[in-house]
This record gives sequence, C-alpha cells and structure tokens, in this order.
Amino acid sequence: MPARLPSLLARLRQGLDPMVPMLLVAAAIGFIGAFAVESFRLAMAALIHLYSRHEHLVHAAAELPLWARVVVPPLGAVAGGLLMWAGHRWIRRPRGPEYMEAVRIGDGKLPFAPNIVRTGSSLLAVSGGITIGREGTMIQFGALIASLLGRAARADVAHQRLIVACGAAAGFAAAYHAPIAGTLFVAEIILGGLELREIAAVLVAAVIGELTTQSLFAAGPLYLVPAAIPPVHFIDLLDASLLGVLAGLLGPLFLWLLDATRKRYQALDLPLPLRMGLAGLFIGLLSLASPTVWGNGYSLVQSMLLNPWSLGALGAVFVLRLLAVTAASAAGIPGGVLTPTLALGGVLGLFVAQLMLVPDASHSTALWTLVGMGSLLAATTHAPAMSAIMMFETTRNYNVVLAAMPACVIASVIGSLLRHRSVYAEALGLPEADETPPH
Repeated sequence: MPARLPSLLARLRQGLDPMVPMLLVAAAIGFIGAFAVESFRLAMAALIHLYSRHEHLVHAAAELPLWARVVVPPLGAVAGGLLMWAGHRWIRRPRGPEYMEAVRIGDGKLPFAPNIVRTGSSLLAVSGGITIGREGTMIQFGALIASLLGRAARADVAHQRLIVACGAAAGFAAAYHAPIAGTLFVAEIILGGLELREIAAVLVAAVIGELTTQSLFAAGPLYLVPAAIPPVHFIDLLDASLLGVLAGLLGPLFLWLLDATRKRYQALDLPLPLRMGLAGLFIGLLSLASPTVWGNGYSLVQSMLLNPWSLGALGAVFVLRLLAVTAASAAGIPGGVLTPTLALGGVLGLFVAQLMLVPDASHSTALWTLVGMGSLLAATTHAPAMSAIMMFETTRNYNVVLAAMPACVIASVIGSLLRHRSVYAEALGLPEADETPPH
C-alpha cells in the first residue's frame, strides 16, 4: 500500500481541476487580507488616541477645543505628505501602480516600497481627521499583501492578476463587512467582468476575509438601524425613482468638481507636504462649523440612521463635506472617495425623504438614507448591482435592496449618460470609449 501511494497522489493531481489550488490560495488570501485591514484599523486607533479618548473621528473632533480642531487635520496631512515625499526620494523610483492599475492594465505586481509608503501616508492623514476614505487604503494594503504572495509563488501573469483581485475583494469585505459587494466590486469595477471560475476564487477570498473579521475582530453589520425597515411597496418605487434621478444628475457634477479642482490645485505645483497641509487647514477651518466634517463619513451616516435631522442641518453638512472631500482629493491625499460618497448620498436621501416624500410611501428615514447612499454611489461608479447589494450587506436588511436596486439602476444609467467615465475609470486614465479590460 505505501508503494502505491505516490502513484495515487500523482493520478489525483493529474485529475484535479486547476482552479482547486487557486481556491485554496484565495482562502489564504482572504484570511491574511482580514489581518491586513485590522492592522490598519488598530494603527489608526492608536494614532487617534494620541489626542482623543474617542476612536471615531467625529466624536474626537467634537470634544477638542476649537483651536485643536483646526490644527490637527493639517498636522496629519503635513506628516503624511512629508512621509510620502521623503519615501519617494529614498526609494528613487516612481510610485508604481495601484491595485486597479495592476489588475486591469498591468501585470498584477505591486511594488512593495512605494505602496507601503503610500499606506503610511494615508494612515497619518486620515488619523488626523482628513475627509477621505480610509477603506481605499485598506483595500490597497490587502491587495499589496496578495501581490507579494503571488510573486513569492512565482505565479504567471494571469494568476498574479487574479491573486491581487482576490486581495482587493478580501480587503473590501473586511473593511465594509460586505463579501458579495466586494466580489461585485472586483467584477464590475476592477475587471469589468469575470468568468465563472474567476468569480469563485474572488468570492472565496471575500467570504473568508469577512468570516475572519467577524470571528476575530468585529462582528455585526457596518451600520446599525434603529428597527426593522418596513417592507417596500409599489408606491415606494416612486420615491426610489426620484432619488435615482437626482443622484444620477448629482453624481456627474460631483465627479466634474473633483476633476476640475484637482487639475487647478495641482497646477500650482506646490511641494506635496504644503499641498496636503493646505487642504488639511481648509478642512480644519470647515470643521469649526460642524465636527461632522472630519473623517470618512461613517459617524455621520450612523447618526442619520438613528437620529432626526433638520433640513437646514442636512443642507449645511452636505455643503461642508462636499467642500472638504473635494479639497482632500484635489491635494492628492491618499485614500478613497467611496465612503465619503456614501455619506453625501445619505444626506441627499434623507433630505429628499423629508422634503418630497410621496404620500402613503414608507416614512422610514433609515430606508431613504440608505437608498440615497446606494444611488449616488451607483451614479459615480456605474456599478448598480454592487451599490444596491452593498446597502443590504452593510445593514443586513434585505428590504433595502427592493428600493435601492431600481434607484441605483436609474442613477447609474443617467450618470453614465452624462459622464461616460466612472470615478474609477478616470483614476485609471481609461479612454471614454473603452472602460472594458483588454482580452
């Protein structure tokens, strides 16, 4: 029997589907990716605790004296800018591709040094209250770890790209507690489509990433709703359609504002630390009006889901956060705009719900906050399925999908008609006529 074992194993390997090893690799990437995301969270919490006893940035800003509320964001931004400036001078090489570039138009390889410097720069900036998404850096960090594993295993280009895509999906799932949306994020946005066999690997990585996070670090959905969202009826689709139209019109305007401001600001040719510091100072001054300006928008969304807001307060916070995230993006502060976009969409949804709710429609403010979030996200990413499913996964409430899906489809259609390139296509520099990956 022992003599037959090698031949049995050889025949088993010959008959084994080549995707089986890839699924095992994807599971390992999901597990490791969750730890990468959690390490970023812990590092950020440690930095915030240097100046506040609160972990959430809005609460931290609210307890600070006004002078400190102005000073902390530029300090964090300047520190991040100095790290990136010094790091690039020390490395003496271009910053290298980000994970979307590496997967969609590159060879799947992410250089370690430039990306770890960028991760550190983002960590310093977002810990100081800069209005930018930390989750983008978390996803990038997960993809970087996956890229290193693929290079160590000497994977070919096709598998290297898939491995990095798995790392991005795992990072997304661990950051947002949304494994299905993480899979759709990779399929709809990063690759523009996946074959069934590739989807299986990406889904495994996302699920293992979320299971690891739930089991070891943070259980439960990302957002808490006060009570069960009531069932959605046909009359609610009128409000959903209205929100979809408004978000579809607003999304392209938001992208235009980000693009135009970035071009004009960077044309000043200021040193990176100064450029980032000025944006931080602007954000600090804006936060004098409201501490909700700080951070990625998580605390703002949670407050809108649990507490009543007046129309005046909603209008003010929308303008303040729009200016803040535009400044952060224009300055080139590393991070993402996905979560800040969700916050702006939530304000839009709650505003519309209070102002123009169709008679007899559902008066659940939580529902319309979430539908607004998904709609604006769909209008800017052109990914309606990912946007709608994400609203379900971040709350664990299925009723949201029935209103969010039509709103997201309408917003995505209008947004793509008015501005052909999504926020991620612009980041990749893809031409307007081609947002699909090469085959």
